[in-house]
Parts: sequence; C-alpha cells; structure tokens
Amino acid sequence: MNRSFIKSIDSFQVFMLGEGVPCYVQRYCKQLDASQWQWFYEQMLEPVTFVTDTAYLFYVLKWILKYDFDDLSYAVYFQDIMDPECNPQSLIKDEWLPVLWNRYGQRLKKELFGIRCSLNDESVTDVIGDDAAIF
Repeated sequence: MNRSFIKSIDSFQVFMLGEGVPCYVQRYCKQLDASQWQWFYEQMLEPVTFVTDTAYLFYVLKWILKYDFDDLSYAVYFQDIMDPECNPQSLIKDEWLPVLWNRYGQRLKKELFGIRCSLNDESVTDVIGDDAAIF
C-alpha cells in the first residue's frame, strides 16, 4: 500500500474516507470532527513509518478503533506483541523494536501485570520474558 496518503491532512482525509480502506476505518473517520481528524492524522504518522506492511496497520486498526486509545504507536505495538494470530515474525521493523520497547516497556509490563492479576495466571516475565529476551 502506498504511503502517500499520509503526506498531508487533506490527502489523509480523502484516503481514509475512500473505497481503498476497510469499512470499519471509514465508519470511524466519518464520526471525526476537525480537531479529531488532526489528532488521528498525527497519531497515524509514526505507525506508518514503523510497520513493515501498511496493510497490516489497517488490519490491526480493526481492533484498535473499537476502544479509546491514547497513543496509536503503543496500540499497534501492543497488538504486535499480543498477536492473537501468532505470526512467527513481528510486523514492526527491526530497528523500531528497541525504540518502542524503551518508550513503552514499562507501560506494557504494567498492563500485562493487570491482565495477569485479573486472570491469576502466569507472571509478566512468563508472558513477555525479561527485557533482553524480547530483543
């Protein structure tokens, strides 16, 4: 998928409301006001650069857009780590994995700990390993 849609907010809006994106993305975008469009555009700028496949980004938006996210980069990273389809390889570019881990590692551990507590299951390190094991 061509990444030119993200060059400006105008091209972004046209693309996101067009037939080239999944219907769940269109539905989400049709509800946005001007300030929300600006926020969503800014949220999309980074993930577009760090995923290996832009189509994958739109694929994971299917789940992300169902809840109120505060940081799309984190939400994409979380989806990649928790990959329910168990893809053998991350869909985040290798050079971005340590950047995202450094930025979001503590938040990820905290959220996984919360999941662990609610499930009363494995420890966080059993789920994600120690810092070195991820990279």
